[in-house]
Amino acid sequence: MTNHMIALKSEDVEISQVKTVTDQSEITDTYALYLDDESHSFEGMAEKIVFPSTEAEVAVLMKEAFEAGTAVTIQGGRTGLTGAAVPLGGIAMNLEKMTDLLYMNYTQEEELYSIAAEAGATLEDVVRAVTTKSLDALERKGTEQQQVALSSFKEESDTFTFPVDPTEMSAWLGGLVACNASGAKTFKYGAVRDWVCRIRVVLANGDILDINRGDVISKDGKFIITLSDGTDVEVVVPTYEMPKTKNAAGLFAKPNMDLIDLFIGSEGILGVITLVELVLNKLPDNIMTVMAFFPSEDDAVNFVYDIRSPESIVKMYFLEYFGPNAIKMIKEKASSAGITVPAMKDDTKAIVFFEFSYAEDQMEELIMALEEVLNKHNTSSESSWAGLDWTELEKMKKVRHFVPEAVNGLIAQRKAEYSEVHKIGTDMAVPDEAFRDYLKFYRTTLEKQGMEYVIFGHIGSNHLHVNMIPRNNEEVKQGMDNYMMFAKRAVELGGTVAAEHGIGKLKRAFLEAMYGPEGISEMQAVKKALDPKWIINRGNVVPVPADVS
Repeated sequence: MTNHMIALKSEDVEISQVKTVTDQSEITDTYALYLDDESHSFEGMAEKIVFPSTEAEVAVLMKEAFEAGTAVTIQGGRTGLTGAAVPLGGIAMNLEKMTDLLYMNYTQEEELYSIAAEAGATLEDVVRAVTTKSLDALERKGTEQQQVALSSFKEESDTFTFPVDPTEMSAWLGGLVACNASGAKTFKYGAVRDWVCRIRVVLANGDILDINRGDVISKDGKFIITLSDGTDVEVVVPTYEMPKTKNAAGLFAKPNMDLIDLFIGSEGILGVITLVELVLNKLPDNIMTVMAFFPSEDDAVNFVYDIRSPESIVKMYFLEYFGPNAIKMIKEKASSAGITVPAMKDDTKAIVFFEFSYAEDQMEELIMALEEVLNKHNTSSESSWAGLDWTELEKMKKVRHFVPEAVNGLIAQRKAEYSEVHKIGTDMAVPDEAFRDYLKFYRTTLEKQGMEYVIFGHIGSNHLHVNMIPRNNEEVKQGMDNYMMFAKRAVELGGTVAAEHGIGKLKRAFLEAMYGPEGISEMQAVKKALDPKWIINRGNVVPVPADVS
């Protein structure tokens, strides 16, 4: 084990045939979508947009940009909510042509299958290929050992998948890893970080790192990377303490950390991820999905605390929550969208949506244990919506997605009258012991102001989204002030300002509230060591320091 890695020199390839768009009228018209992301927060601009189709092309393009000192914004599917993929000048590099599945692998010691693909492959396509074993594209690819793994995988009677379940299955693997994506099932499986075993990364100067988990571990808080020209680069791991919660804010840092984890969740500011290898997991044979309806928010929250306690024999895959205002929205608007919610009563004030697996011989025991906890908190399985197959889960997911979609619709209506109006959605998470107080802080603050809002999200990880819905331009300012106040309170409670959406360009002030000027300086030092000209994703996560031209 070592803290030293030797970078690979990229091969020289001809890039004259790489698709490149330079005409400004074409960029702002035909390619306008490449100047934006789902946050719709910045006016994007680019001198050119390039579409490499191989890692070697990425490396040559990066080398040329580095030598010229030209900023490069790396783009995946642009489904992010922080402006990270929006270019503010320079080159936009989009990886949509890099979509190939590459190989299947098997680790004998851990008895785990994994699959590798290029950064532009979507999670949806990879999961479909794995679950259906439609892997002809991998025939005769990879090493002999990887071909054996593929043959063995096809003969498996079990169904496998990638267990992390981000909301956006259309996300690309490169972005998935760069942002350490997560979702509802983070409660059971953790975030993407825990399932990445290999990546390849093109550095700012065009050199390539091929990083396998477990190969390079920091020593005395440092990594040493030898570039292809023989220069040793010292990367000092930041010393701040990470929150003990689900987290997607800033560079990962801890003593004796793996080099692969420095790049996972870095939001692409340290290099361009070109290859991702993800560990797979068996799908459970039997699942039960339930929407439990509660007469009060306290009942719902107390149920969550009890059912996720170590003493509970019902082990949840996810726990999702809808608060009173979200329930009101569902009651008033869902039927017009063709969505029904069986068994929900007029007095329902909160919903907990959850899933667990079971073996046939233990089903009765689990149901009885679940019923006991439901009864304790003033509801029952009889007055819940339950399903035993994937079809019912999909119906419930439609309800889950309806609330943010309805909020977006309201925002669009108001924006037509008030130009500054936009949704203000929080992304904080706090430790278990702080969650009740934090939820109360949200509600009392917003109720006192009269701000319109809904609360929903990943209650299993104490990670709820508060969507503030401004009625006019003045309330936009109030909402943004609230966001900073909520962020600072989360940090005081030992939590994070960004549990899953990241920082990008939009939330840098919140990151500083979390780590302070010293923490930001430490992140800048890591960035500068690997990208001294600050060309990759300039403006994302941390500001450009004064000593970088």
